[in-house]
Amino acid sequence: MVTTAPRTHPGGDPLAPTTRHGVLRRFPPRMEAEYRVFQDTALKPRLRWAMGAAVVVLGVYAVLDVVMMPRAILAEVLAMRIGLMVLPPLLALLASLRVQSGRVLHLLAGWACLNAGLGAVVLVVRTRVLGMPVDYEGVLLLMYVYGCGAVRLRTAVACGTTICVAYPLAEAWAGLPPDALQARTLFIVTTNVIGMVTAWILDQEARGNFLVARQLRGMAHVDFLTGLPNRRDFSERIEAAWKQASAERRPLAIALVDVDWFKAYNDRYGHPAGDRVLRAVAQVLARHASGSGDLVARLGGEEFVCVWYGATAGAARAAADAIHADIAALGVPHAGSDAGRLTLSIGLHVVVPRPDQSRADALYQADQALYAAKAAGRNTTVLGRADGEGDPAPAGRGAAAGGMYEREPGGVS
Repeated sequence: MVTTAPRTHPGGDPLAPTTRHGVLRRFPPRMEAEYRVFQDTALKPRLRWAMGAAVVVLGVYAVLDVVMMPRAILAEVLAMRIGLMVLPPLLALLASLRVQSGRVLHLLAGWACLNAGLGAVVLVVRTRVLGMPVDYEGVLLLMYVYGCGAVRLRTAVACGTTICVAYPLAEAWAGLPPDALQARTLFIVTTNVIGMVTAWILDQEARGNFLVARQLRGMAHVDFLTGLPNRRDFSERIEAAWKQASAERRPLAIALVDVDWFKAYNDRYGHPAGDRVLRAVAQVLARHASGSGDLVARLGGEEFVCVWYGATAGAARAAADAIHADIAALGVPHAGSDAGRLTLSIGLHVVVPRPDQSRADALYQADQALYAAKAAGRNTTVLGRADGEGDPAPAGRGAAAGGMYEREPGGVS
């Protein structure tokens, strides 16, 4: 579960700046780990396309071997091409159909690229010894590793550099004349450098896409005014908390919190002052719902929700009393309130979720308790019946989008 605080999001600040190490854009450690998960999630379809394309292209080259190679060496050339070059990406492709771990798939992609590349070096050198060299193979594999090999930047650089070093050493061993060796070495090193730049550009673009996706996700799930999770985010997270509490037989204490006479406050002091009040309330609630498994969110308007995971009725009531005390300590004047200052009404419901019970029922009970707190004169907490044993919701009042109970329009503040 997630600890929540003002101006934050479960994944950290979605607008956090990146840092640079040399020419590389890097994120703070926590965000870097999140980026790796993002990258691994996108790896499987990319790996399938990359490895499938490699198998098809190298298969076409095998057909060309049948057409171009002398019969005396054809069997050996086909064995090297299929065994050393086609087989590694084919195995990686087949593994991607079963393996779920992004880390394992990344290692498989790196292994396939390195083996296919070294296989190309063996094929180039062996065909030169046999008098029918295929000099294009090394360049082909380098560009594949860097351009669409479905591997991370460091892995691509490691694989490409290994191939780049192995090629001239193998050619020197095969007896390539020094002038030709120098020219070919310069050519493959230059290709390797171009490949590194390509891989770097792809990595930086991927990081930029990750940042955009992260910021959009943050804007979709965070209330801009208070920095708390919004109704959408709460709907998703309460579902996970509900299932976990049901499985562990742990209680959930749900508190619906409403700012008393908020419309009157806005009318008297202005909307900017109202916004400041909402931010102050959000900060107080977040301080008291910051434990492991706790949730806090702004549902809209002047209404908030807190969920304390594993809290008993007594502990939840104590937390609500502490919230009232902190709001009173703010000393915010409110001439339109009977108390003469800012106050809250809180409706509490404590439930141990059952498989046959919905979270909408529990939220309805908390909402009924909030209405009771309003009816009791506000600036108080009402603890409703435990375990959802209250009366069912009357007709016309039920679950809102996402399964969360939503009060009818026109309710009082």
